[in-house]
Amino acid sequence: MTDVRNIPLAALKTFEVAARHQSLAKAASELNLTDSAVSHQLRRLEVALGYYLFMKSGRGVVLTEAGLVFARTVSSALQDIFSTAIRLAEADQIGGRLDIACPPMFASGWLAKNLADFCRDHPTVECHIKLAENQRIHDMVNIDVGILFGGGGWPDKWSTLLEHVMIAPVCSPILFQRFGKPITSTAELRNTILLHWDDGAEWRRWLAEAGESDTSLYTRNLYCSDLSMAIDLAINGTGVALVSDTLTLSDIKVGTLLRPFNFSIDANGGWYVVCNRAALSRSGTRLFLRWLLARFGRSDMLDAINDAAIMPSDRL
Repeated sequence: MTDVRNIPLAALKTFEVAARHQSLAKAASELNLTDSAVSHQLRRLEVALGYYLFMKSGRGVVLTEAGLVFARTVSSALQDIFSTAIRLAEADQIGGRLDIACPPMFASGWLAKNLADFCRDHPTVECHIKLAENQRIHDMVNIDVGILFGGGGWPDKWSTLLEHVMIAPVCSPILFQRFGKPITSTAELRNTILLHWDDGAEWRRWLAEAGESDTSLYTRNLYCSDLSMAIDLAINGTGVALVSDTLTLSDIKVGTLLRPFNFSIDANGGWYVVCNRAALSRSGTRLFLRWLLARFGRSDMLDAINDAAIMPSDRL
């Protein structure tokens, strides 16, 4: 019988990197090890566990079913260890004001539903949330962290992608009650109000890619100046909004919103976090960025925060 008490703990980091890249060569490069050293560590781990973690696929490797399960646990555990170590190491430095700018859609759709965890773990950091139009956030002065939707490419800032965005229709169960039955076909959307935060282009594109050749048949529309208002209207049963999981996942989990269709389209952008390197020199900023990146599953970018903090750059 396998004795899992003898798991080689040093190999867990190697496994996490290899699982993230799905490549032993890339893992070796990130860890500054040889390919054979990575293979040896992973083989020792597999022997200790008693099951295979990877299998060959073409010229690379993929995780086995057991490997997928183990990877989720290892990644989460290592992140918890890393976050706790950082929190303890910087405990005597953390405090003061942290200015965070984001558009209303992100503030109400994601930040307001998740920020309590950061505030609980870091009570000496005083968060100030500034709402702004999405296109203004990159140019705002006197902020520590900005979160915005876009395509990236701000050479004067440190930035990284949080999540690429795909969008799909959402509505409330209340709407189904008013409609008399669930909405199961795109044609039935002609009898509902389509909620827009733009000029209607996103809905026309979604309908066209879903197979509707004549989008002019969809004549019931309601336009909002901000997506967060469209989401609120959807929650209250007014109509159907076209949004991402990023902004609605918590509502979908509790059942206040649901997805009548599985089909989604690319929003042609993603949510990014941006900041200047002067802000990165402060421990409170770095802690928030680590927390934010971990929430979006971007643990691969955690080391880049310290690297960016020591590089010279102008303040906003």
